[in-house]
Amino acid sequence: MKRKAFIMAMVMCMMGSAVGTTGMTVYAEENTAESEESVETEESTESEEGTETEASVETSTEAGDTLAEGQVLLPASEAVFTEGEGVGPDNEKEPTSYDEEVGMIRAAAQGTEIVYTVPEGAEGTYDMYLTVSKVLAVFSSQPFTFTINDGETFSVPVDLQVPADSPASYTEDGEYDEGTLTDSGRFLIKQSLELKAGDTIKVTCAFGCKAPTLKGMVFPYVGDVLLAPAGSEVPTGYDNTVKTVPEADPSDPLAGLNIIWLGSSVTYGAQAGGHYSMVDAIQDNHPGTVCEKYAISATTLVNEKEDSYVGRMKLISKDETPDLFVVQLSTNDATTGKPMGEVTDSTDPADFDDTTIAGAIETIISYVKETFGCPVVFYTGTYAEKENYEEMVDLLLQIQEKWGIGVVDMFHNEDMTAIYGTDLYNEYMHDEVHPFRKGYVEWWTPVIEEYLTEFLGENK
Repeated sequence: MKRKAFIMAMVMCMMGSAVGTTGMTVYAEENTAESEESVETEESTESEEGTETEASVETSTEAGDTLAEGQVLLPASEAVFTEGEGVGPDNEKEPTSYDEEVGMIRAAAQGTEIVYTVPEGAEGTYDMYLTVSKVLAVFSSQPFTFTINDGETFSVPVDLQVPADSPASYTEDGEYDEGTLTDSGRFLIKQSLELKAGDTIKVTCAFGCKAPTLKGMVFPYVGDVLLAPAGSEVPTGYDNTVKTVPEADPSDPLAGLNIIWLGSSVTYGAQAGGHYSMVDAIQDNHPGTVCEKYAISATTLVNEKEDSYVGRMKLISKDETPDLFVVQLSTNDATTGKPMGEVTDSTDPADFDDTTIAGAIETIISYVKETFGCPVVFYTGTYAEKENYEEMVDLLLQIQEKWGIGVVDMFHNEDMTAIYGTDLYNEYMHDEVHPFRKGYVEWWTPVIEEYLTEFLGENK
């Protein structure tokens, strides 16, 4: 099912108002009076997944933060979380804990599991939202995976932001990092969930963020889960506003589309202010279009780790109905010397070796066509003197002939290559791989838009 009607705008105001609550579950019309805090700590129990601690803290809801009719709040204070050690707000390792002051779980580590339980009296069809803080560094749009009861685990993009008080605050390409670490916002995770009392929602810290200035993998604080009646309006993002999707312009071939983008740092916009890449620019340029960014820096097509393109693609909910699936031909496979592999004569996924570049590309194409039934387009980087990358581009063009996919080949684009090494190139590019925001907006986006318009016109 499309998340279009609810998805947050990819570029949102970064001055966030805290919407995380420290309140117990309340319903619509209730205006809970202030009460004394009561803290109850249960003994930790050992499990195969590690020591688990349940913090049970009940306080009144914050002034002015009562719930709308039919909404249910699952407070972070009542969640059960895996005890471990992560990076805290002071960029030091510390135990994962519930922070009473901000009402969220802090210092989560990779693999931390946070389990919320649906309370008595809550039964119905809900849209699920998660409250998270800003984070010390952002090179991932997929920090979490989610599991409802014993169902299929899935991931969705969360548009995290870095605050100005982070040691990894990024200002090289504009002053986009503002606010403080504990600014929080709600983000849509899943629509139309049938839930009842006793059901569980597990949030797993899966794909965090790294930076040279940080002492380990970092995740945002994790706050409450909000269940809202399916289809109702809920303010989201760090600016806490209701996001709407503009009406599509029928004269614009790229308007009104749902486009999934799968990639690494270039798709993410890792060296662009506000991590604003062509993904965001295309969404902003075409009314009604929603671009979902599944991107983690330093990841590879080749399926050797859980965060590979192949692994993360399979975490995209099968309920999604994209009109187009766009994949980055990452330089990471080339620079780390991954094996090229060979293009097969088969279309059977069992015949693809996804631990090679060719096999991973064929696996992605086959899976998307079978699962989502939409066209697939790969895009390359612009010309760079990167070992093995030209061989990867040539391999992709062979695969294009077999599968009939689209390829935005910026590597062999003579007009783009002519800029290589010039002053303008230096304005556009942070290095030979990563554009600045200006490079995305003025240089890459128009070329990609032109290609997608032509390709979709030919593949209606």
